[in-house]
Amino acid sequence: MYHIVASDMDETFLGHNKRPTQSNLDAVAAMGKLGVRFVVATGRPYFSVQGILEEVGTKGDPDSYTITLNGGYVCANDGTVVAAHPLDAAVTERLRAFGEERGLCGHMYLEGRTLAMSLNDGEREFLRGRMEVVPSTWEEAASLDEPVYKILFENTDLDALHVLRDEAQDALGDLVDAVEPVFSSDRYVEFNPAGVGKGSGLAEIAATLGVPMDETVALGDSVNDLSMLEVAGLPLVVSNVSELARPLLPKGCRILRSSCDDGCMPEVLDDYLKPSMDQ
Repeated sequence: MYHIVASDMDETFLGHNKRPTQSNLDAVAAMGKLGVRFVVATGRPYFSVQGILEEVGTKGDPDSYTITLNGGYVCANDGTVVAAHPLDAAVTERLRAFGEERGLCGHMYLEGRTLAMSLNDGEREFLRGRMEVVPSTWEEAASLDEPVYKILFENTDLDALHVLRDEAQDALGDLVDAVEPVFSSDRYVEFNPAGVGKGSGLAEIAATLGVPMDETVALGDSVNDLSMLEVAGLPLVVSNVSELARPLLPKGCRILRSSCDDGCMPEVLDDYLKPSMDQ
């Protein structure tokens, strides 16, 4: 039987309209009645998913958990921290300086806020209704004196985004092995500490609950979901899985019939969770 379902949010649990379907919410409620814990797994910061946690009925619950910042910050839903993995300060400075030198659109994720630099019109529209950010500059960020958990750069040209990743890694020099670059939403290249991802977050939650990894389910759509798809007992992706992620899916990963806009959780519940209860 599966005891944990960890789901990505954007373009997986949430549709392209940035909202969950009612069928998804109903399915999550039904999972809870079966004793299955639903874990939000997102690249967003913890403070920005409170509305989602409220909708799924786990906000403030000390026995429910959330993976945020791609595993950089993992906590119970009452705010109790399970694990926190900030970037090394020297890595932060080199990536910040790279963003400043190139004048890049990007974000810096702190515990209580997200700084947004050089926002373009397309990025403002993408963020609207999805996440609150604090406008800033790369120059202003040079004076930060607090942990930074994730830095990302934005470009909707996927070829240019790959070049951007390579150039950022070059800028890191001897610190390049200290980061884990991943792509998400077909517009971001994100940098977390090496070894930190949604997969490490899922493992930390499973260990906290005493749940074997083969009794976990992971659901995603993008490259930043691969780490949890690789470690979960049952890896699943929605039918709208990104073209970047599709060729990288781990062995045994199943592609659902449903998309993020259809609502994927009823299929997960009926085709996988309920049958597993008889095993």
